Amino acid sequence: MASRFTLLILIAWSFGGLPKQASAADPSLKAYQTYALTHAGNAERGAELYRAAQRTKCATCHQVNGEGGKVGPDLSSIGNKFDRPHLIESLLEPSRQIVEGYRTSSVLTSDGRVLAGILKEQADGKLLLQDAEAKTYEFHPDEIEQVSQQPVSLMPSGLAETLSTQEFADLIAYLETLRPGGKHGAGSDISGPITIPTGFELTTLATGLTGATAMQVMPDGRLLICEQTGQVRIFRDGELLPQPLISLPVDHAWERGVIGITIDPDFENTPWVYICWTAKDPYPHHRISRFLMDGDRAIPESEELLLVGDDQTKMGGNVPAGHQGGGLHFGSDGNLYIGIGEQTAGSPAQQLDTFLGKMLRIHADGSIPEDNPLLDRTRGKYRAIWTYGMRNPFTFAVRPSDGLILINDVGGKFEEINVGLPGKNYGWPVIEHGRANSDEYEDPIHWYPEASISGGDFLPADSGWPEEYAGRYFFADFKHGWIHTIDPDQRDKLTDEQGIRAGEFASGIRRPVDLRFDQRPNEPARMLILLRNAWVIDDKFQTGTSSLLAIQPLRRD
Repeated sequence: MASRFTLLILIAWSFGGLPKQASAADPSLKAYQTYALTHAGNAERGAELYRAAQRTKCATCHQVNGEGGKVGPDLSSIGNKFDRPHLIESLLEPSRQIVEGYRTSSVLTSDGRVLAGILKEQADGKLLLQDAEAKTYEFHPDEIEQVSQQPVSLMPSGLAETLSTQEFADLIAYLETLRPGGKHGAGSDISGPITIPTGFELTTLATGLTGATAMQVMPDGRLLICEQTGQVRIFRDGELLPQPLISLPVDHAWERGVIGITIDPDFENTPWVYICWTAKDPYPHHRISRFLMDGDRAIPESEELLLVGDDQTKMGGNVPAGHQGGGLHFGSDGNLYIGIGEQTAGSPAQQLDTFLGKMLRIHADGSIPEDNPLLDRTRGKYRAIWTYGMRNPFTFAVRPSDGLILINDVGGKFEEINVGLPGKNYGWPVIEHGRANSDEYEDPIHWYPEASISGGDFLPADSGWPEEYAGRYFFADFKHGWIHTIDPDQRDKLTDEQGIRAGEFASGIRRPVDLRFDQRPNEPARMLILLRNAWVIDDKFQTGTSSLLAIQPLRRD
């Protein structure tokens, strides 16, 4: 009977009557999204709404801590798994992401009935169908004529339309509280609304990404997004395309994987995409590859291997798969700059016969520039070393106007922002992060107590943003969930005990990992923020929990 059931499930047969699924882009729903992203909500009132059988019917289908129905997924730890943008989307667009095993099945019985619900096979060979009202129907397989599985959730869209925007925010606030105790990693305690300045708007652009690490804006407005597990995804025209740009055979343990991306400065004529990734064969090592891009696909056979990193099994460190770095950008000089972490090994950051704890500089074709600063002290591929003495230069940014490079180096005792300068030693691990007070080592221009500094970018010129932000460098912290700014042109005036004084721009952002600006015709610049639900891939890692947000000034018509 089980084999016959399997055959029936595969039959492509469509029934009518399933509810039309809405999109959060609809004007009627965008107000709910925006309000719930930026307003706290009352969790106690949200709990009451969750249990309101005549309104939301949430408890009819879902369990929380052993109470409620079993039609839909158990929500007891949903606040740990998903951030606020995901939770909002799950209520506004329930069919955008469906938990495996909870797609709607349409069943035609031998007596002519058509039923829709979640179909489950029981141990005794019988089949149970539970509908959206939690009614249960039991069948012997012989009583079913045909089955088709629909790519829609049994939960109908339109829930928000029965609630006020405040009630919707209350319900989201309650779902955020569903977090079992115990340790959940950096940034896990961030909840509540995202705070942004007056005069700006916040939008969720995409969810469902897996282990997002980095992104690159294309000249035509497309966005390339790295998934640590091996894929590069494309966000185009408001949608995350299902087909990846490319899939790579990565080692994605801990912090390894696809970790950096950029494009050729002359992309329209030479459409190369450059990727920093960690290969697993014949041993874990960094690879800098470039691929020709054709439409929305990279051509795998076009790969040119520009640089091969060190064998990570021989470099020491208490967690060799940690501190991978991965930042990848072209400088204003046309050369490719690459950040590589010291993989928790410490001392190799000071050695010039390894890439660990370094910024590298190569030509676009992988050759070594003749004016690299340490040629007289290095040999072979290590002549690519441009700076050294870093811990984990996870991200960096290049200012287009003058080529200024600011490097975000993740903790020690402090998080650092350093000016990238040729041949300089930044001191790790001989000295702790923070001010060195030594002529031998380069000081950061901004530092703050250990957390996890992540993405950073310069606000573009002619951005359309308020004048107070002109020329500023924006940077995010994964653990604190905020975005701060500094004026890099004040770097000769260290105004307080943490270098250049920083201003707060946004807060309440759960686990930001990268930050970039895009500039579209006749539009203010848009800040893109990539979020992920865990810093590393381990046995607790969950797929589909990364998201993409945007912040930009409100339009003034």
